[in-house]
Amino acid sequence: MYRRYFLFLIWIVAIVFILSFGNNRVFPDGFLFSFLRFDQSQFDTSALSLFTLLGIYPLAFFMLFLDEKRFLKPSPMLASIGAFALGSFVLMPYLALSIPRQTFLPFRRRTWILIAVPLLAVLSACIIWIALARSDWSIFLLYFMTNQFVRTMTVDLVMFYILQIFMLYRIRSRDEKKLMWRDFLPLFGLFSYLFRRHVSSSSS
Repeated sequence: MYRRYFLFLIWIVAIVFILSFGNNRVFPDGFLFSFLRFDQSQFDTSALSLFTLLGIYPLAFFMLFLDEKRFLKPSPMLASIGAFALGSFVLMPYLALSIPRQTFLPFRRRTWILIAVPLLAVLSACIIWIALARSDWSIFLLYFMTNQFVRTMTVDLVMFYILQIFMLYRIRSRDEKKLMWRDFLPLFGLFSYLFRRHVSSSSS
């Protein structure tokens, strides 16, 4: 019950922070399309890389919920699909309101996840490497202070990480285990769990 209040508190604080922090400028014409094209001539690599990672995180949660839907009601799949458009801002209230349940349905091993996860992990590593190698973080800070879209993306990524820890903690607790060090790795901790889960068909 207290975890629900905690998630709702984070959700509310995040929304208030996004709306009230900084001096927002009007977005230029074609702003969103420039992000979709990964146009480095108009925007710094840091913001573009962040935008790309926010397409990978919902996919990782979608793969996680394909199994975890056995333990949650209502089904998380609608919220998971909505996360591709609304990010963690739809997943967090869902997980705050969802009801854990016991199930006797067997785990279904999905071999395609064993292909998708390494590909996504390599893609994520490349995006992060490009961001670290080519980004000007002073420009990103300026974006964060003056651009509500970039600020929302940044907060969204942090909330996805919080939900990653929340879900892996719930899974480990259900299996009477403690969180492992790799669970704390942003995004890659989720990849690690998914890969090991579908390799061994056990919660590892």
